[in-house]
Amino acid sequence: MDDNTPLIQSQSHSFSQKRLLVIFPALALIQFTSFLDQTAILTSLPAIASALDIGASISLVGASFLITSTSIQLINGRLSDIFGRKASLITALSIMATGNLWSGFSATPVELFVARAFTGFGAGAINALVQIAIADITTLEQRGYYFGMVGMAVAFGNGLGPLIGGVLTQTIGWQWAFWFVCPLCAIAIGYLMSVWPTSRSISADIRIWDKLKMVDWAGAWASLFSIALLLIPISQCGSTMSWASPVAIGMLIAGVMLFGVFLAIEWRFANLPLLPAQLFYYNRSTNVLIFVNILIGWVYWGNLFILPLYLQNVRGSSTAQAGVLMLPMVITHGLTSGLTGVLISMLGHYKPIIVTGAFCWTLAALAKIFTVLVGIFAGSDTEDRAVLTGLRNFVRDMGGATGTTVSGAILSNVLSGQLKSRFSNSLTVKLISSAFALKTLHLTCEERDMIIEAYMKGLHSVFVSFAMLIAIHLCACVRIRDYGLNQGGAQKRQKKINEEERI
Repeated sequence: MDDNTPLIQSQSHSFSQKRLLVIFPALALIQFTSFLDQTAILTSLPAIASALDIGASISLVGASFLITSTSIQLINGRLSDIFGRKASLITALSIMATGNLWSGFSATPVELFVARAFTGFGAGAINALVQIAIADITTLEQRGYYFGMVGMAVAFGNGLGPLIGGVLTQTIGWQWAFWFVCPLCAIAIGYLMSVWPTSRSISADIRIWDKLKMVDWAGAWASLFSIALLLIPISQCGSTMSWASPVAIGMLIAGVMLFGVFLAIEWRFANLPLLPAQLFYYNRSTNVLIFVNILIGWVYWGNLFILPLYLQNVRGSSTAQAGVLMLPMVITHGLTSGLTGVLISMLGHYKPIIVTGAFCWTLAALAKIFTVLVGIFAGSDTEDRAVLTGLRNFVRDMGGATGTTVSGAILSNVLSGQLKSRFSNSLTVKLISSAFALKTLHLTCEERDMIIEAYMKGLHSVFVSFAMLIAIHLCACVRIRDYGLNQGGAQKRQKKINEEERI
């Protein structure tokens, strides 16, 4: 580890404000494109399910993407330490573009699942790499401003994705909900190559073979397979498999055991670990800020799963209308995300913003995603920021996977309880998996009203669960300690902080 520290540290750059304003639109475009890719198919899934005859297995389109995008998180940060941020970003964008091109040409459900899984490797890597790149070229004091700028790009990508996907699906076909991302990836690659400096870690003195030997391959494969084994049952139980099935139980047990092997490799044997044990020994507040991302991911992705169902099934909106109706929420998210970044840099403290964001979650969910990362960086060492970002994103994505599954299970159970006296279980499953179900079942007005009322009760239960998680998140945020944004001062105080809060 010590022998490789100079390589990791050498990726920092110091730029003037003018130069940063040239570079940051490239990072914002990359993040915007990535979140467009993630959300554009939300309103297109019913049409995709119909065209490819996917049926109740439509959840596998999202699950395959989620599994790979989450599994890459713990590996991603260290790979960018070794190969450089620019090379890693270009590779991730290329993978995402190729995956979307492949997805649009998919002719069978299995082909689409595999294509989305391939896309997830690129999109999942991008989200962390942009955040790491921001940390490379800004000081801790500046970081709030620039996380705010990129946060707005994320917010608008999330909001415009369902709208663009819905419009393209209605006008020229569901394939274009994937294909329109490809030219944006090409533009982003060209812009990045023209403005991003060559990292000093990418040198003629370091051969590609030597870099490959630095990768903790045993840990990488253990991480990938353990996360996949955990996420497959978490994301699919309740839809395509049962929690009590031997397959689900076996995968969960194998996943936990293999993840234990991964931790043993990282903490005992790896020379350059993907998940160093020291990340958990900074202080209590850093650990809190890492693990509240479970709650953030749970509620955030749970909302993205639930809202299209509500808008299309209960409100009777079309795919395009559902995208438009989500815009007010997303515009508010974008404005507040940018504002909070500015406020953090102005105040020099992040705890007031995080706590206020917890109070105002319903208006600005994305504010906490980026302000929490500033707080994590403030209480940790510079050379660990890449692996810390990967850990934080991994925890948030695991929360997202769990939140989506649990929200679907709550909705499904309420629907089943409300409708079992009148409808079959297969119909309930169809209502969950397809937002177009109500329009194709030829139901009477009484039956439609009954289903809509059941939906409202189910959605109410889901949002009650979100409110409880938000309350827990608020209590955790109140307990954090604010170390300020003075990077030099924070480093001098680190030893004292560790002694006071070591867990």
